[in-house]
Amino acid sequence: MALTEQQKQKKAKQKKLRRKSGSTLNNSSNLLTEKITPYLEHPFYECLIPHNLFEAGIGNILITRLSPQGEVVIASFIVDVYCLGIKKTLFKTLPLPEYEQSFKAGIIKSHGDYAFTKIKPSCAKKLLDGAAEYAKELGFTPYKDYHALKTIFGTEKLGFCWSRYRFGKDKMPFYVKGPNESSADANHIIATLEKNCGAGNFHYHL
Repeated sequence: MALTEQQKQKKAKQKKLRRKSGSTLNNSSNLLTEKITPYLEHPFYECLIPHNLFEAGIGNILITRLSPQGEVVIASFIVDVYCLGIKKTLFKTLPLPEYEQSFKAGIIKSHGDYAFTKIKPSCAKKLLDGAAEYAKELGFTPYKDYHALKTIFGTEKLGFCWSRYRFGKDKMPFYVKGPNESSADANHIIATLEKNCGAGNFHYHL
């Protein structure tokens, strides 16, 4: 059926908005990469994960580098290792004392004061890549700034990581509704799991 002139104009407008949105996202990613690049010449300071990450199912992974001037560049990833992969990211630079006494302390407190464990950069990258790939197989894309922020690992060889990370819970995807997810969001996620895994091949908790 032929489109009316009004329908054609509406379709063209929607296409233009999609292009503009995509361009904005690309510009945002490029700006983030540009901010990170100068810090890649500095050594890693620490890579941290919650000690109970795979028991809790979700937590912050912190990747940091330290400049000779005492400035810490922070890449923070909120990771759902049971289902959704990379849910949110944050980029920040802080003086070392402020990072230690305020930012890191706040992250640990938000995890119920549960201990964080230092891991090698190669293992942090392996964990993030694995979580993102697992979620992708289930039909979910990582947070919009994930790939740009992951440039904090640089292009240098990080060495081998011997740790093995198993995603999901009890060998199945397990979706737990987050506090910032609406009922519509949850229904969409469950429908995506049903489509890609099949009924009975995943668990969820609302």
